[in-house]
This record gives sequence, C-alpha cells and structure tokens, in this order.
Amino acid sequence: MKPQSDPTCPFLPSLRQFWMASAALSGVCISLSLAVRAAETAREAANAAVPPVVISAGPEWIPLKTELEIEPGSALDFSGMGFVDAPAGKHGRVIARADGQFAFANSPNTPRRFYGVNLCFGAHYLPHAEADRLAERLVRLGYNALRIHHYERDLVQGQSPTTTLNAQKLEQFDYLMAALIQRGIYLTTDLYVSRSVPWREVGVDRDGQIPMDTFKILVPVHAGAFENWKQFARALLDHTNPYTKRRYADEPALAWLSMINEGNFGNFYRDLRTFPEWTRAWNQWLARRYPTRGALAEAWGNDLKETEKPSDNSVALPENMRDSSLRARDCVAFLSETERDMVQRMKSFLRDELGCRALVSNANSWTYFVTDQSARTVYDYVDDHFYVDHPQFLQSPWRLPSKCPNTSPIGEGAAGGRSKTFTRLFNKPFTITEYNYSGPGRFRGVGGILTGAMGALQGWSGIWRFAYSHSREAMFTPLRMGYFDLASDPLSQAAERASLCLFLRGDLQPAPHSVALMMTDADLASPASRIPNLHPRWHWMAWITRVGTQVVPSAGKAPAHTAILPLGWQTPASAYPAKSASSLNPYAAEDTQLLAALKKLDVGGAAEPARKFFRSETGEITIDGPRNVLVLDTPRTAGGYAPAGQNIEADKGGVRVQVEGSDATVWVNALDEHPIRQSRRLLVTHLTDLQNTGIRYAEEARQILQAWGRLPHLVRAGKATVSIRLEMPARHKVWALTPSGQRLAEVPAQFVDRTLVFTADVAADPASGARMIYEVAAP
Repeated sequence: MKPQSDPTCPFLPSLRQFWMASAALSGVCISLSLAVRAAETAREAANAAVPPVVISAGPEWIPLKTELEIEPGSALDFSGMGFVDAPAGKHGRVIARADGQFAFANSPNTPRRFYGVNLCFGAHYLPHAEADRLAERLVRLGYNALRIHHYERDLVQGQSPTTTLNAQKLEQFDYLMAALIQRGIYLTTDLYVSRSVPWREVGVDRDGQIPMDTFKILVPVHAGAFENWKQFARALLDHTNPYTKRRYADEPALAWLSMINEGNFGNFYRDLRTFPEWTRAWNQWLARRYPTRGALAEAWGNDLKETEKPSDNSVALPENMRDSSLRARDCVAFLSETERDMVQRMKSFLRDELGCRALVSNANSWTYFVTDQSARTVYDYVDDHFYVDHPQFLQSPWRLPSKCPNTSPIGEGAAGGRSKTFTRLFNKPFTITEYNYSGPGRFRGVGGILTGAMGALQGWSGIWRFAYSHSREAMFTPLRMGYFDLASDPLSQAAERASLCLFLRGDLQPAPHSVALMMTDADLASPASRIPNLHPRWHWMAWITRVGTQVVPSAGKAPAHTAILPLGWQTPASAYPAKSASSLNPYAAEDTQLLAALKKLDVGGAAEPARKFFRSETGEITIDGPRNVLVLDTPRTAGGYAPAGQNIEADKGGVRVQVEGSDATVWVNALDEHPIRQSRRLLVTHLTDLQNTGIRYAEEARQILQAWGRLPHLVRAGKATVSIRLEMPARHKVWALTPSGQRLAEVPAQFVDRTLVFTADVAADPASGARMIYEVAAP
C-alpha cells in the first residue's frame, strides 16, 4: 500500500497543522479501510455459509459413455462431405485473392474455406500408428485444416542452442505432418509461440531464460533476438521431411505462417518500456518524423520536457499509451509502424533467403488500434483470436479456483467475436486461428455454432477451434472435461458439426451487402490527436451484414461497398463516391444514425441493439436477446437454442423444436446433397450441458470453479420435441446414436401432416448412457 498524500498541504499555515490534518486524514482512511475490510469479511463469510455445488449422477445428470473414435460410414463420419481432397497441396499452394478469399493456385477462380483445430505441446509427438489414427479421426470429424501450436518446447527439447531440432521429436513431427497431408489436411503454425530461449543465446549476459512474452517484444528491436527467430525459422522450414520428400518451405500444405503468436506490442507495453532498445527505436522514429527537436516541440507543446531530445535517446515513452496526450498518439503510431517494418523484414527473409511462399500474417490478439491496419496491409491474410468464458484465475495462473461469467451469449446479443469483424481487411482473407467458448461454461454448445454462423455470414476464410488436445494421452484415452480440449469434451465436439455445415459446407449464406470503415494511406500517416481502439461500438452490425475495414491509397481507389464510413482524418467523406459514402464519424456515430443509414441503403434484416435483437439480412440467423432464443434457418441446417419452455421455429428448414426440462441447443443437418425437407439422411443434435462427475463450484451460478471432478462425463437431463417437415416422412426411422455414431436404439416417431415428430430425451435409457445425437434416415 502506497502512502497517501494530502494535496491541500501547501495551504496549511504551519507544519504542525499539516501533521494534525494528516493524522486526522489517516484516521479517516484507516476507518474507511477497516469498514471496507469488514464488508469483505462479511461477504466472504456469507459465501462460506453457502454450500458448494457438486454435480453427481442422478435423475438430473446422466452418465455418458464417452468414445473418441468415429464409426466409419456412420452419420457422424463427415469424411464423405467433400471437405478434403487428398493429398493436401495437390492443387498447388493456397493463395490470397484480392476479394478477400483463399483459393488454390491451380484453380484461382474457386474460393476455398478451411475449418480446423489446434494441437498443443505433446499432442504433436506420437508413435506412427497413433499419428495415422489421429489423422483419420480428424478427417472423419470433418476438419480440413490443423494448427500446429505450442510445438517448439518438445521440438528443441534438450538442445543447445534452442534453434537446433531434437532428432527424435522431429521424426515424430515429420510423420504426423505427412499423415495429415496425405489425408488432405492443410497446416498453419507460428514461427514463435513459447520456445524457451536463454538470455545468453541472444547475446545478453544474463542468467536464465527470456520470458515468453518478453522474447516476443525483443524480436523487432534487438538484433540478437531477431537473429534467433530467423535461425529457428530456418531450422524448421529448411528441413526436408523424409516422408514427403519436401522442405517445409516448399510444402504447399503448410499454407499459412504467423510470425509470432499473440505478439501485439501493446499487449506487453509495461514490459516494453523497460528495454533501452525500445527507447532507442522510439527516439529514432521521432527523429525521422520530426526533422528537428523544434518541430517535435511545436507538435507536442508542453508535453515535451526541456531535457528530452531524440538525438540523445532521452525522449521517454509515455507511461500510458492510451492517454490523450500527443506523446501517446505518436507512441501508438510508432508501434504500428514498427510492426509493419518487422513483418516486412520477416517476409523478405522467408521469401528471399528461404524461398518460402507460405502466406504470412501476425498480430492476432488483445490490443488493437486504428493505425494497426496500416501494418496489416503488408500481411497476406489477417488473423485474430477470441474467447468467451476464458478462465480468470483467482489466486495463481492456471491453478484453481478460476472464474468465468457463465451467462447465456444469446441473452447478451451474441457479442463473442463480433468486434473481430473490424480486424479484417476486406481485400485480404480473414481467419480466426484460436477461438473457444471455454469449459466448464454451460453454453459451450451454442457458442461453437455462433462462430461458424458468423464466419459464414461475414464470408471469412478460415476458423480453427482451440484446441483439440494439449497431450497425447487425451487423444487416445477418455479424460475429464477441461477448459479447452475437444478431445475430452464430447459436448463441444458435437457442436462442431453445426459450424462445419454452416461455414465449411456453406449452408448459411454470406450477407449480400457490406459496410466498410474506410481509411486512406494519408489518414493513417497523419492520425488525429488521439488514435482510438480499432473496433467501433457498432460491431452488433456483424449479425446483420458484412462489416470490416479497408485501407486504400486514395478515396478515388476505394472499391464498391454498400456503405462507406470514412475515417476522415485527412480524407473527408466528400472525396468518396457520393452514393455510398456517409458523413457519420465511425467512432462517434449513434446506433439510431447507423440504423437509419442501413434502412436508406435498403440493407434488410432487423436490428434493435438496445434490446439485443438481431436478424441477418439473409434471414437465416436470428439472435433474440429478450427471449434468449437463437434461430438458425437454412435449407440444410436448421434449429437453434432456447431455454426450457420456449420453442425454436425454423420455417425455411422445416424444423420446429419444443425445449423441455433444460435449456438446449438443438438443430438438424441434412447429411446428403438435398435440403432437409427432401433429405434421406439427417443428423439431429440435442445439447443441454455436460460436466464432470464430482465437479465442484462455489455457488449456484457456477461461476467459481473449485475442483474439476472426474469421469464419467454427466449430461444434464432434458427433452426436446423435434418436428421435421419431410416430403415422405413415413419412410424415415429415428435412432439414438453413441458418441462414435453407432446406432444405439430406435426411437419412436409419429407422422403427422408430412411431419416427422420424435422426442429427444437425454435420460431415455440411463443404463445405456446419456443421449445427445440422433440419426433420421430412410431406407
């Protein structure tokens, strides 16, 4: 606790009076502190009086017989959906089109999408038989892409320097990569994630290892760190995989490279300010921007101290890069330009020295400013990450207890990931290589679907769920649910099938219109007095139409969009085509103004931001916050989420669901080429909640997790009456499926007015295990 000072002390008539007043003030502060502490103690006592919530098997929670493999040919085997075309790379490299889509070099007129998962740490290093088994499973689960993440720790295990690869681990890594490529799975990775680098390895005479995040911010300004980054990249990309006979630099299936994972400089600004290399780079930047100290003084006014001179590296970085000073404004611009310069140097190294043509991206998390879009113009594609219900650790990192909000995303207007739509540049492909609605949150089922739906509506190019597994063990032995891994969370894995159909198969159509936050090079070169966060408040519009940003050389080069909201720092709205340009300030516009503009431009859908109600202009997704109801309504995937006692009405798809007993996410997928109404084989999924046996929470709201519990997984009991309009419903039968897709039991169905009706019931037969998935098929 820092000592408190009395700002009125200069006006006290004597030192004695000052000390008397200070003592009185101290007494007040102590009394206040004691009162606050007493209130905290009372609250803690009240919480302690509430018994913890422990979930156990019984009428409300039904044990699930967990299975990891997918039965070939079953309704859960998505390998026949056409998502993969093996081997990966057969159509040439993945390229980035000017319309913001991926394509293959040999078929550039056909846009391509990718959906995958992350592997982390030991999950990359497997015996050959297990590598083949995993690759087959991932294809059956429906994935056509995989992110290699947190892989370097094991890959350089025991090596010095840490840019040398461990031969045994490399052999296992090579075999897994070849197995994935052979089956049509495309790959992405980061050239730095968490490799532990000694200080002396980068030329710093200091014991110990460089902290992970510190290494990230050293790379752009420290020659030794940048060279170390290059050496590891060379070791990996220049290596020839003996199973594919190709260098990784030449491997067309290694389609995307992020330079540094989650390395946005602003993420670690407090640490950044302590390094003289950053202070030196900052002063050099100022010297280039302002030819003389007098020019800097004229620009900053009293904010520049008399002792500060760029020529002797004495101009300090601001304490807070978000404050309203011109020093902070210039600091943000400096960080953006440093990012741009770093990525250009990295691309030059990859292209010119290594001959690697993989697509390049960077800066994919946490801290975003408008000027960062200038740096992203030199990327080949733009990437970002987001989480909902990510754990907050209450005592120590990655140790229980942890906390998450555990509230319905639908009731909150489905805000997860919405802001990321503005990280996107319309003329570059956009990906999310990490996202999750994390465990043990209750709403993991609906959360996964929302991301696939948003990606489809926005016309994104790739999505990767974080993660499939952090270990070898979890991929081959059932384990309790944790924060992130799908391999040990059957509910989250089941939710993936909706996203795969909505996004990868394209069941949910992209919005036909677009609203662009437009910036010119001149705007970004001469920013306003304060540089705002990139994402404006009106990201709710992402559920209505396509939104994003675009940087153009001049207003005359602006491409066609339904609406353009100019940044306007240097290029006014009047310079843009009059028909689409708006005079609204994108960072000050009110929702009512934006809604009026959409209406004037004939953008359909419906939006009531204050009530958190949104319907896309395609009519295929509705977020009804007041009712806490989601409706997905496409011809081939239809359903949604609703609390117990509510209905889901998807007229286009011909699906109606009455939710009973427990809140649930319920949807129907056509598994053949026909719409639901004409399909001969359908998949019906009914997700309530899934927890571990004995999992313990501090309170009824289940926000504070105290213990993870154990197997078996337990599924919350609940029912849903599912009605499906079919042209010939009497020919169809319904089966409950195991998690592997095997038919467990036939489920009674009724046929009324060309409608098949059956009850999905988690607890229909507890002895055979909880039921979440059903197949509806005609002979």
